[in-house]
Amino acid sequence: MNKHSFWLSREAFMAFALVVLIAVPVIVLGGGKVIYVDEDASGTEDGSSDHPYKTISRALKHAKDGTEVRVRSGEYKENITIPKEVKVVGNSKDNGKVVIKADHRDEAVVTMKDDAELFHVTVKNGKHGIRVESDAEVHIYDVHIKDNKKDGISLRSAPRNKKHQALIDDVKITGNGRSGIYSEKRKVILINSEISRNGSDGIDFDPGTEAWVEKNKINDNRGSGAVFTLDGSAIWTKSNSIRNNKREGIEINGYGTRGDVGIKKATIIGNGNYGVAKVARTTAGLQNMANIIFGTEVNANRIEGNRAGNISGVLRGF
Repeated sequence: MNKHSFWLSREAFMAFALVVLIAVPVIVLGGGKVIYVDEDASGTEDGSSDHPYKTISRALKHAKDGTEVRVRSGEYKENITIPKEVKVVGNSKDNGKVVIKADHRDEAVVTMKDDAELFHVTVKNGKHGIRVESDAEVHIYDVHIKDNKKDGISLRSAPRNKKHQALIDDVKITGNGRSGIYSEKRKVILINSEISRNGSDGIDFDPGTEAWVEKNKINDNRGSGAVFTLDGSAIWTKSNSIRNNKREGIEINGYGTRGDVGIKKATIIGNGNYGVAKVARTTAGLQNMANIIFGTEVNANRIEGNRAGNISGVLRGF
């Protein structure tokens, strides 16, 4: 199979996976129990709309598979773990009205287990903003993750299949001490998001990651906009804006094992080093840089105005 046909089949596959993942939470959680939380609650607390729990943590102790925890406006100073098949959602589409602020700064503000979901909240001031546990499928939507000491979102490893994928959609990740998103080997879909002004890279994916990355703004990070490793990976990107990062727009590393990275319809402008840097980390890594696929014609990229050059030759990182 040539690279062009592989690109099209991969794009179609990821689009289908995205549709399925978005639909599934509605089916699974639609008939589940609803528990309410209100920081102004007093008196009897039973999780009903009239007698909500005062803290998210207490609500989650009563949440079972299929429960939706609805959180009313306010600032909640606590670290929470969302159990398996539980959804936590702010009651407003303005995520700034529901703020979860770490009580313990050396822990993740939010830890997510398998089939957990988090919508319409702001998460701040923890070690990590959100930590996704190993083997967990999660959905994070319309969440602002800011001012955490390390990564905004830290994704532990998982099998690369639909049952374990992480969907990150319409999030804003700003001002975290390390990467906006760091992922170990797993399956990731990242769309419609803003990742900016983080202390290291915007996104950093380990070798072996399978990812679809589309329509994101990845700007003004102190490291590179995105760091990918070819080895064992299948990373496909489309229509991303990657601007004004201190190092590369995209850094692509190779150690010598086959993998693929595709860059299509990108705007990569004004970064401090190369727009796209191809870095061989071993002698064997010099051979697999041909598996970086750049879009052409209607899928062409706009890569210009980067300080060291727009697309590097193969650089030796050893």
